[in-house]
Amino acid sequence: MLDWLTGVLIIFAMIVSCYPVLMYTSGLFINLYCKRFDVKRDYSYKPTASVILSCFNEGHTVYETIKSLRMSDYPQDKLQILAFDDCSKDDSFEWIKKAAQDFPNVVATLNERNKGKAHTFLDGLDLSTAEVVVGVDSDCIFDEHAISELMACFTEPNICAVGGRVGISNADETWLTRCQAVYYALSFLVLKSPEKLFRKVQCLSGPLVAIKRECFDAVREQVEKRNFLGIRVTNGEDRALTQILLRNGYSTYLNTDAVCWTAVPSNISGYLSQQLRWRRSAVGQWLDALARFPIMFKNNTFLCAFFSLMPIFVMFSWNVLFITSGLMGHLLIVLIKILLFHMLLSPILALAFFYMSKHHLKRERVASIGVLTWSLIIMSLWFPFSALFVTLFALSTLDDGGWVTRA
Repeated sequence: MLDWLTGVLIIFAMIVSCYPVLMYTSGLFINLYCKRFDVKRDYSYKPTASVILSCFNEGHTVYETIKSLRMSDYPQDKLQILAFDDCSKDDSFEWIKKAAQDFPNVVATLNERNKGKAHTFLDGLDLSTAEVVVGVDSDCIFDEHAISELMACFTEPNICAVGGRVGISNADETWLTRCQAVYYALSFLVLKSPEKLFRKVQCLSGPLVAIKRECFDAVREQVEKRNFLGIRVTNGEDRALTQILLRNGYSTYLNTDAVCWTAVPSNISGYLSQQLRWRRSAVGQWLDALARFPIMFKNNTFLCAFFSLMPIFVMFSWNVLFITSGLMGHLLIVLIKILLFHMLLSPILALAFFYMSKHHLKRERVASIGVLTWSLIIMSLWFPFSALFVTLFALSTLDDGGWVTRA
């Protein structure tokens, strides 16, 4: 009886594992054959834009961030930068003030108390009168065409927000940063393609996202009152805002030609801390989406609900699988077979990404197909561990807020 149940559990795990494979292969197909369904960009569209930047303990990095934004090819008289220092303990505000002196249309503001990125963004919105607000991270470097690329996608009337792609600036530092470079490239260039096709991108990344002012104003009250089971939530503002916009019937889009670069953790402790913050945000939003499923289904499409809810099904299916296997005394054999299955899937993912890699390996700073392949294998082995331990720990610490950038 136990052997039969174990077999059922293993088959169930393999079925669940097929979800990321389905997303990657469908993403590749869309990239190959569905380009004609991309948003028709209008580069003559140049609305006024305010970039809102919130900084905490970034030092000289924030100056380089502002400098890269001011080097943008976007009309300088239509681009304002609102730079906030959120009570940093270092010399960040001095660098912000220097940027305000060196570059036009940069406004330097020191918060009277530490508010966090989400609340500071709302303060910036109050100071701005622009037609479009752009949220960025204070530790990123931006491509000169990034702002123009974002604005060019507001050609379909229901698109209220457009996100950009995040690349890795320190990809060659360690094996861990190389793996993250591969994962970022896969996520933006392949995994999000189905969501992009249907204008239902589930999470527009906080490092680079543009939002129509009128659309944000329409949902601002929901953003300000964001909570989970009565607990005030302050992290994961990018995912939360995207989900709120989708629930209200708006469309979201991703332009992978709008690019910024950021440094990622180069050691295990930093990486685990980052993943926990992100998973905490994701789990909260997935559960919130589950609770609000009727509203989402009414205002959107079935596919939007699928994109939003399927990840939580996969994550919690892994947890049910591991816990049940442990209680049955078959955890070890189940884990071994699952890991072997994932290692067989990794070459499939590598081949699926091969076409994209010919165009993007160098730009994403992934050295070779060999690096790509072993990075995928490491990622595939990490996924079961992440699904179990990181998800459970994130679920138990949903009320833990704080800054999502370096402190």
